[in-house]
Amino acid sequence: MKAEILLRVLGLAALGLMVTTNPPKARADDADRAREARGAILELDLVKAHALLDDAVSSDPEVSLERSRLALYEGDYDRAAAILSKPELARSDAGAELLAVAEGCARATAAAVLEIDTARGVNIRFQDESDVPLAPFFADVAVAAREALQRDLKVELPRPLRIELVRDLFTLAAMTGLPESAAQTTGTVAVAKWGRVTMISPRAIPRGYPWADTLAHEMAHLAQTRASRERAPLWLQEGVAKRQETRWRPDRPLDDFPAADTLAAVGLDKGLGRPIDKLGGSIALLPTAEQAMVAFAEVSSFVRFWIKSTGDDALPELLVRLRTAEGEDYVDGAMKAVTGNSLSEWNGRWLHYLGAVRRELPGGARLGEGHPGGSGVQRGLRLGTLLLDRAHPDAAKQALEPAQKLAPFDPLLRHRLAQALFALGQKAEAEKLISRMEDVHSEFGPWMALHGRWLLEQGQAERAAAAFETGLQLCPLVPEVACEAKSSPDLPPSPTKALLCQAARSMLQD
Repeated sequence: MKAEILLRVLGLAALGLMVTTNPPKARADDADRAREARGAILELDLVKAHALLDDAVSSDPEVSLERSRLALYEGDYDRAAAILSKPELARSDAGAELLAVAEGCARATAAAVLEIDTARGVNIRFQDESDVPLAPFFADVAVAAREALQRDLKVELPRPLRIELVRDLFTLAAMTGLPESAAQTTGTVAVAKWGRVTMISPRAIPRGYPWADTLAHEMAHLAQTRASRERAPLWLQEGVAKRQETRWRPDRPLDDFPAADTLAAVGLDKGLGRPIDKLGGSIALLPTAEQAMVAFAEVSSFVRFWIKSTGDDALPELLVRLRTAEGEDYVDGAMKAVTGNSLSEWNGRWLHYLGAVRRELPGGARLGEGHPGGSGVQRGLRLGTLLLDRAHPDAAKQALEPAQKLAPFDPLLRHRLAQALFALGQKAEAEKLISRMEDVHSEFGPWMALHGRWLLEQGQAERAAAAFETGLQLCPLVPEVACEAKSSPDLPPSPTKALLCQAARSMLQD
């Protein structure tokens, strides 16, 4: 009996050896299956991709490659890396690219905190647990942006939307494949790729950044990729994403300031712009931040002009036609099918339109030239901030006042000087610096918090709430912003904002 069992065991072992040493051969339809699966993944139809790949018994490298891509899109980075580590995949260009991203993602998220909002269909993974109190605010924006995309592009993003919030630029580059040097040059803080949005924590940027509009921007990239199967040209991708940045929320005074038309016109005049269809592979890869700013202005102006000329329905139709358009000039083919005119013809019309745009930038704004007194402004700001932190408001005032006169529309300088004046008991003088939106040319979270507090004191509760909300969408983990300019232990009335306020104060103490 024992001998019989031993023979059976040996037989099963031999069978296992045969399976191991003789993997299933690639079938004739594997290439088609892999191609179809890749299309489904790019459309973010991961259910369809699973149906194509899960039952496929094949040793075909293309099938394995798409299995790894699917794992990457689902956030299963360890599985993706394991598949891609096979020599036949790791040696290929496509496999090596995916492997580098998968390994970067696996390292970055090894101890990450995953917040799942099933009801709203949003998954957010935080590399740093200190950012977790931001989860409900990110989910709010994601839901509103998703609805705007459904309305404007006729695209419904699948659930869950995956967001990765990372600590720094190095991690952003590792998780997306974007060169770190390019991200530093152009100031890139988020990337929509691999079926998700990867963003740097607002806490990582000293002066904050418009993270909410940035999330809406990146979600627009995902939607266009889904609609066109990743065939939308760069000018369309970025132009539509810029448009969608603000379509999810009420308008604000500085939404188009300086105007994209003016920036594009002045930038082209100064040689800082490029033709619409010659922007390269990514605006984030342009050589300077100014060129990136002009490029964004160009595509924003062009898309706005095109939609105004063709009507709102042309944009979703163009995205769908791009998916199946054929030939090297498939973009022209799709444009002609939708509008009757080629991209070149539309570019000519747009340039003619820009010819009539006024070339006057707002006071204090410059393009292609340094700011006069720039070194004095920075020196005064640094010294004034240092003195404020050391509780020397009078000396801080002396350092900040000359700098603020050199850059009168800068909200950061206005905020710092107002802080010094409030500390000195000079309330009337401080309020002159924080009471009027017309006096600033950009948004800064702490300035918005002081502005909101002033509005409350004037009995303008609705406008104050809007100011606090704007501040939160810029610098959510700065205590002054998170706590709506309240002093400890007072908290904002909203439970989620109260938790955020407590977290921001705790981080400051740490």
